[in-house]
Amino acid sequence: MTPEQAYPHEQLLLQTKVIIPQNPPEYVSRPRLIQRIARGVKGPLTLLAVPVGFGKTNLLIEWARSIDLPVAWLTVDAEDNDPGRFYQYLIGAFQNVYPGIGEETLDFFQSTKSGGVEIGLTLLINEITEKQEEMALVLDDFQNIENPAILESINFLLMHIPQNLHLVIASRVMPELDITTMMAKGMVVDLGVDDLRFTGEEVAQFCQQVMGLDLPPETITALGERTDGWVTALQMAAVSVRNHADPNTLFTSLEGDSHYLVDYLAEEVLDQQSDEVRQFLLRSSVLDTLTSSLVEAVVNPNAQPGYGAVMLSRLERGHLFITALDEKREWFRYHQLFSEFLRHIHSEINPDEIPVLQKRASLWFEENGNLDEAFRYAFASGDITWAADLIERNIQTMIQFGNIFTLTHWVSKLPWDLIYPRLRLTLGYAWGAIATYQLDLATELLNNMENTLSLQYPEIINNHFERDHADGQITDPNILYLLVGLDICRSTLALLNGDTEKATQLSRNAAKYMHTENPFIRSLIELDNGLYYVFSGDTQKSITSLRETIRNARQSNNLLISTIASAQLADVLVLQGKLSLAWSTLQKAKFLAIGPEGKQLPLAGLVDLGLGAILLERNELEEANQLLEDGCEVSQTLWSISTLDGIITLARLRQIQGDIEGSKALVEQASHMALSTESSQWDDSIVSGVAVNLALMRDDLISAEQWWKKGDFADLTKAIPLEKYPYHIFEYLTIIQARFLLIRGQDTDHKNDLRRALELLQTLLPQIENFQRVTSKMEILVIQAMAEESLGQEVAVQHLLEALALGEPEGYRRVYLDEGSRLLNLLCQCRAVQENSTNYLPSVQFIDSLIAEIRPVTENAQQNPALTKAANPPNALPDSLEEEIALSTREIEILSLIAEGKSNKEIASELYLALNTVKRHAYNIYTKLDVNRRTQAVSKARQLGLIP
Repeated sequence: MTPEQAYPHEQLLLQTKVIIPQNPPEYVSRPRLIQRIARGVKGPLTLLAVPVGFGKTNLLIEWARSIDLPVAWLTVDAEDNDPGRFYQYLIGAFQNVYPGIGEETLDFFQSTKSGGVEIGLTLLINEITEKQEEMALVLDDFQNIENPAILESINFLLMHIPQNLHLVIASRVMPELDITTMMAKGMVVDLGVDDLRFTGEEVAQFCQQVMGLDLPPETITALGERTDGWVTALQMAAVSVRNHADPNTLFTSLEGDSHYLVDYLAEEVLDQQSDEVRQFLLRSSVLDTLTSSLVEAVVNPNAQPGYGAVMLSRLERGHLFITALDEKREWFRYHQLFSEFLRHIHSEINPDEIPVLQKRASLWFEENGNLDEAFRYAFASGDITWAADLIERNIQTMIQFGNIFTLTHWVSKLPWDLIYPRLRLTLGYAWGAIATYQLDLATELLNNMENTLSLQYPEIINNHFERDHADGQITDPNILYLLVGLDICRSTLALLNGDTEKATQLSRNAAKYMHTENPFIRSLIELDNGLYYVFSGDTQKSITSLRETIRNARQSNNLLISTIASAQLADVLVLQGKLSLAWSTLQKAKFLAIGPEGKQLPLAGLVDLGLGAILLERNELEEANQLLEDGCEVSQTLWSISTLDGIITLARLRQIQGDIEGSKALVEQASHMALSTESSQWDDSIVSGVAVNLALMRDDLISAEQWWKKGDFADLTKAIPLEKYPYHIFEYLTIIQARFLLIRGQDTDHKNDLRRALELLQTLLPQIENFQRVTSKMEILVIQAMAEESLGQEVAVQHLLEALALGEPEGYRRVYLDEGSRLLNLLCQCRAVQENSTNYLPSVQFIDSLIAEIRPVTENAQQNPALTKAANPPNALPDSLEEEIALSTREIEILSLIAEGKSNKEIASELYLALNTVKRHAYNIYTKLDVNRRTQAVSKARQLGLIP
């Protein structure tokens, strides 16, 4: 099996970390301590801060397996100091208890930004709260966590812990958490060393029932006293006693401190084993976890099949400090102290063998699809060149499945003199640097790659970079791969830096190789072409190229390119006015971005941004907010033509929700990002344009003027130069400029501003028609109609009717609602005209719904009968009742489907929502209607006229 075949759609989780382990056969039940823990979990935190070897893990295993309470379990290791890995495993632990939980927050935990972590934890806390059922989370071996960011996130969890969640922490040392106040208030149950020491009764039970030792009482007493109730020392002593004719002789020779005691007893245990078992113990100690095929590959590759299973069973029967980690008893681990002892002995007697064993482990994990573990063992071997070889041969696999961060993390650990001569490794690192927006690093890597290629293949490279050279001579697939990758990376950097001419030339260079049969290369070329057409504004060519990209990406199983292309395709379909098709495209992409066991990959964050933008346009604000928050961090760190897309959309949503300060804060954050060295040439212009638009929406012309000047745009009455921007940015800024002139003209009664706004819009319309940019046309028609109305032109109504007819079938709403009360009178005129029209679109009901959303509040609205009629369409609820019930549009929609007898799962499928989202809406509906069941909700809603 090749690594490409074995590697799944996400970094595999080691299930042994997120399942409750099995207790070893020699475990002694400890009911007195189980009762203490049971009392503790009635509060927020139970803490077992006890040195190694006192049995805290086994105690928690017994407790977790003896209660009905659902327990999420995470065994922490040193690698979990990487935030992305820790949060992924944390969610994995919860999902072993509730398979659906955390799916909508996992992307935040993949982000390296602290703000995203806090938002993600908030979403997770809310999900746990909604479960209502009591549950516990166990974090075992917590002493391994040293990262301050992760410790702070656990503090955040403790500060806001739901009443139905109980945290249990087991650590060798007191964790660096802010729990002093909690302890002072009696909110923490703390079990220490004195609590976990074996009592005399437990020592006797262990010797007699577990170890089968028929020892006299005085020997048992001596054993307990000498080991001071330390469980591990007791077990080692008991194993040693078996081979001593006079156990008391052994005890009298035990001198020194506790560490000496354990070392001595461990040596006693090891010396009593056969050569075969002793060698197996020493060699397998390089592994953190053990399973039969892994230990066969590492300890004895030439052994007969089944050797590993036989040896593990033999160790378990001999009570040799090995614990099963799963119920099937397929995965095991040594007791930590015993493992440390074995590694110490191994390093003393045969240090040269250890790197060989670690490389064998690395190869096994590579073949079994866990590249993160494979890289870890490779680096542990100390052979950095060998580790570089391993990474290099897995680069394409990592990129294809979107594990760009894992790739860049491990490559960054390599010295530069190992990276630069390896052109595939350099190219992969450059792709990762672009994806993570380290543009300066990407440029440096590509410059080095080009120089190396020029030295190695001077004639081929010189010909390749001749602009008009029609290349057909390169047949070497390795050189072809490198040249295409170099051109595509350079083209993307050129686009991000504003050099469209250079980007075009580099794209043409890559297109020379469209004849290649390699789907991976073809998908990269097509994506580059598709992005070029996106920047040029031609939607139809963009769609054709992006669909070809997706087809080739799926052929090569390139999930990263497929997801990026799908997200871009959806954006273009939205521009064409096809929200439903865009939604369907993103849903397919989200379905593909699912890894093992149905878990969403980080790539799904890009999809969430697109879905959130569509819901925002349809004015489904609550659902849009959830998706945008989920996708925002990932879009900034994974891939984006502009890293600001998500935060900009979220800023717009915040303002619509009435959170003006929150919106301004996001805009300021976006502005700082845009001015960073790792931003594209136009990011500051985009942010300034967004800030102007948001200020205009809230009638703040002073702020709009300030942001216009900050964006270094032309005088407000002068046309924005097309040659300065890609078409889509030029169009966006020109529409904002026209809106600015409209509002200033309306507020000052300056007719020239109104006429200038119309002139600017008219210059856009021919190209917009040619490029089939329907959404832009709607926005232009709305602004045009308002300007015409202010100038007293009767054509205003027809233009607004045309805009409404374009948007209604696909559910567009914000393109009209964002104009607020300035559009209200014109909407009422459209309603009056449409009431007597034979045209089906726009419908009177659609116009009524927009008017009702805007809410007439002016004196003119109260005196205008047409406006009053429009504001209160037939069957509408009185304002007082509507405010009392306060059901959102989405809640009414879900309530109607509940009335049809559909299950939550069926509703989720029909509305393209997560199941948890539907459940949350249902809960909110019951709360607002003051009912407890579906039938009661439907009955009361019908009485109130909320549903037919």
